[in-house]
Amino acid sequence: MALKTVSAEEWLAEVARRTALLPAGLGDYIGRFELTPAGMPLADIAAGYQAGDLRVDGDFQPQSLITAVDGHLTVDGLVSTQGGDGADGNATLIVFGDVRCKTLINEWSSIIIVTGDLIVEDWVYAGRADSALLVGGDFRTPIYIGADIGVTVGGTIAVDYAYGYATDLPEPGQTYGARKALENRSWREIAARLGLGREVTAEEYLMEALDMRVITTGSLLPG
Repeated sequence: MALKTVSAEEWLAEVARRTALLPAGLGDYIGRFELTPAGMPLADIAAGYQAGDLRVDGDFQPQSLITAVDGHLTVDGLVSTQGGDGADGNATLIVFGDVRCKTLINEWSSIIIVTGDLIVEDWVYAGRADSALLVGGDFRTPIYIGADIGVTVGGTIAVDYAYGYATDLPEPGQTYGARKALENRSWREIAARLGLGREVTAEEYLMEALDMRVITTGSLLPG
């Protein structure tokens, strides 16, 4: 898998062109995001672009800070905005289509935008600070961890175990969308489901324990 390397200016122009073709509500909302890392000159930003559908055997962890796929993205393993060696998030992944993968991690200060459906087989971890997850279509996954970072969903939501909240796309003239139903579980249920029932004795320790597990094992699930 090799994305085409383009300049940040070319990337932004192509993303703007594709965004203009989306339904007005979704396109307008995407236009609110600052898609490049704040304070970084465009000349210093690595950009990756894929024209057409992309199928990845294994994990998809783009090395570029800003990545766009103009088509459906299908990944056998993990989708992550961790970035290349030494990177720590602060990345953008936008997919003009559907995303299907096994697991998904959205890193610190990172943005994931999926204009179609987001279907994740095992779990989604999207609760890291200053991150954003936007799904224009339907959102489906067994386990979603967002905590106080909401997921914006334009379509339906099907999640068995959720710890977080969801909103709809904002109506014209509105800053935020209305709350959407999400199958939220108590912190105790989440801890038990993820094999942390003995380790996590209070809610304030849940996210710390989950974050440490993801960092050390690469998974939300117990080994």
